[in-house]
Amino acid sequence: MTNELPLPVDDGQLIPEVGPWSYDKHYFLWRYLNAFTTAMGKKKWEGLHYIDLFAGAGIQRLEGSNRLEWGSPLLAAQAKRPFARLHLCEKNKKKCGALRERLKQFQHPADPQLVLGDANKKVTEIVNTIPSGALSLAFLDPNGLHLHFSTVQALASRKSDLIIFFPDRLDALRNWGFYRKSRDSNLDHFLGTDVDWRSAFEQVPNDKLPEVLRRLYENKLRTLGYAYFESERICAYGNPLYLLIFCTKNAAGLDIWKGVSMKKPDEQRTFPFQ
Repeated sequence: MTNELPLPVDDGQLIPEVGPWSYDKHYFLWRYLNAFTTAMGKKKWEGLHYIDLFAGAGIQRLEGSNRLEWGSPLLAAQAKRPFARLHLCEKNKKKCGALRERLKQFQHPADPQLVLGDANKKVTEIVNTIPSGALSLAFLDPNGLHLHFSTVQALASRKSDLIIFFPDRLDALRNWGFYRKSRDSNLDHFLGTDVDWRSAFEQVPNDKLPEVLRRLYENKLRTLGYAYFESERICAYGNPLYLLIFCTKNAAGLDIWKGVSMKKPDEQRTFPFQ
């Protein structure tokens, strides 16, 4: 990825610090962005749209280094074949302001939609601006279990491929003892409040919990029409943290993901984090 884009520079705007593993998920996103827009742009969609509900500031600093990297919305802004429109949401006012200024650096076929607020409350506003005949790619990357299943349900009302941050070991399993005490927990909202994950967890040994959790979530996504799934395990210093789950309603999207995910980030890195 870094060989194809010039690295960002410090522009004086807010630059949040993120874990070095953030590089990995953006590596897969960047590869899919370009393959998706190239392959699907040839078909008769009413435009290709990009959705990023937890957009951030657009530039980030990798923890433990001085290296700056593009955030997901500005990767989408630099896709080799432009999206018809970017639809972005950010809850933090300072991050949203920094992203707004940075978006001005790039040419866009249509002005990006940038919404300040809670993605779970603003998703309908965003979806309503996307033509029903369009095809979208949604990158859903909250900091923890902050993506409600009802939000995914709203996105599924349009034709959308999804790349979902799935913090199984980073949040869900680390805190499930706390979550099971509440019937209104982050995990309930993430999976959908009708999912009986508590009983499912009690019936299997701890080493099987990540697989059980993934299956529960994928089964819920199937109720929205998603039929094809792939996932990438993201680790830090050899320790598993979370999954990137890709899902689509069309086998063509799955073929694209399989193609881009065959080459792993470690084969492209030019800087060490080990």
